[in-house]
Amino acid sequence: LAVLTAPCGSADAGLSYRSSLLQATNPATIQHVVLLKGDDAYPAALTRTRNRLEIQAPLPLTEVATRYLASGAEHLGTGYDHIAFLIALLLWARSFWAVVKVVTAFTLSHSITLSLAALDLVSLPSALIEPLIAASIVAVALENFFNRRISGLAVAFFLGFIHGFGFAGALRDIGLPQDALLIALAFFNIGVEIGQVAIVAIVVPLLLVIDRLTARAPAAPARSPVLVYAVSALIAGLGGYWFVERTLFA
Repeated sequence: LAVLTAPCGSADAGLSYRSSLLQATNPATIQHVVLLKGDDAYPAALTRTRNRLEIQAPLPLTEVATRYLASGAEHLGTGYDHIAFLIALLLWARSFWAVVKVVTAFTLSHSITLSLAALDLVSLPSALIEPLIAASIVAVALENFFNRRISGLAVAFFLGFIHGFGFAGALRDIGLPQDALLIALAFFNIGVEIGQVAIVAIVVPLLLVIDRLTARAPAAPARSPVLVYAVSALIAGLGGYWFVERTLFA
């Protein structure tokens, strides 16, 4: 993580910003740009293919919505701990409605804490939240060894509160424009849900395909416990590594 700051005057007429330094070093780099003006924050992101940015101050509401939507989806897509948690939740999933109920419970709870934390109504330190997120990954992964059903609604709902604070931390790093606060918050959350739905849409059909390919009787495919246990062990190991990294080496 490299943080660069530069004064840019009043920026009343907006700014033109271009950078290719980080992308030249590593093409996968995503550069977050935040224009701070008083209490307002105007975010954007640069990639290798999009390295020039025109920043207007203040941003049109449609631009705010687009940028925060992209930031939310990008955060979920690059948040490997959240992805690992989702996969662990879904490993025993075989029913469409079971998936819908669990994902909805997780979505509702993390949306609540994301909103409360982003609006500074509730605040918990990242030094507490990040290890708890890692611990939640270990807990859900280990549950798969003792329960051959998709995780319960109560589990998904409770742990979703913890992950919501994690999403809020990412949003706080980007900043919220005070003149379009609710729009930015809403579209960041929608972006997170789009990323979440994309993960579910990949993982669940893939598991069902594996069920059919490994079924002894094609008419009655079943989930292989060996597959679930192997992936759960890997996820639990990752969660344990993240927990140690975020506590002992933080």
